[in-house]
Amino acid sequence: MNNLFNQHLQAMRLVLGRMGNNKLATLMMSLVIAVALCLPSLFYMGVDHLSQFASHVQNETEVSVFLKLDVDKSSITEVAQVLAKNDGIQQFHLVTKEEAWLALKEKAQNSKNLDSQVTDLEKNPLPDAFFIKVKSIEPKSLDALKKELEAIPSVEHVLFNSDWVKRLSALLLFGKRAVLFASFLLAVALLVMIGNAIRMQVLTQKDEIIVSKLIGASSRFIRIPFLYSGALYGFFGGILTIIMLMFVVQMFNFSVQDLSHLYGSDFSLPIVNADLFMSLLSFTIFIGWFGSYVAVSRAIASIKMN
Repeated sequence: MNNLFNQHLQAMRLVLGRMGNNKLATLMMSLVIAVALCLPSLFYMGVDHLSQFASHVQNETEVSVFLKLDVDKSSITEVAQVLAKNDGIQQFHLVTKEEAWLALKEKAQNSKNLDSQVTDLEKNPLPDAFFIKVKSIEPKSLDALKKELEAIPSVEHVLFNSDWVKRLSALLLFGKRAVLFASFLLAVALLVMIGNAIRMQVLTQKDEIIVSKLIGASSRFIRIPFLYSGALYGFFGGILTIIMLMFVVQMFNFSVQDLSHLYGSDFSLPIVNADLFMSLLSFTIFIGWFGSYVAVSRAIASIKMN
């Protein structure tokens, strides 16, 4: 166990020493990784905050259910019982025609045109209405809920504009797929770049590898330093990506600060996103390790054949 630990410790020291002797090459490789990951990471943050906005909108979204003008109290109670049993409804409240009529009169007092129009009305034209807060703003769920509500005998009209919800859902879905597609392409590109860098290291140390094989070193032992090189390239690239993201987010917050104050908002993006940063580091380290493993395995196999 101690022998294995010492092997890995020596390999790590060897790799760090080589990187220290080639600081510029290490920095350039890390910058390439950071730049490649920065843009899709920013796009992901935008989609993530748009999803949070959608969740906030979901909590504020209401469906208006207007009853027929001639319904009685028993019919209103039956509608309330149906709504209480519906799994798609989070909560609801009733606004009676009398309450709505009083509210309209109070509002009309502040408007001369509206006041005269309300005064001309001989009787209350407003219906009883339920205002519903839904559990989900997914278009399919809303359409299904709307059909169920319209099927209630005492319901005259269900009001809810779902077009913007459909557009928002489609935009979020497109954004998530775009992030996944961009991440896949970048993973392939990083595999190629890191693999080529490790392959060049293997070729420059070809004589050392041949000597190591002649004295009985296994392919696994020879691979260890190169795997650490790839993982460290990914680690340093991930750290630079995080630094770049924090800088860009801070600049963005400075830019929108004055604008958000005009609208009475304190909107800003969080500078530290622990989940995203940990995912980035894990992703870059894995890509570096895997790219190195593929490259060094192929290179060692070709040396063995020679």
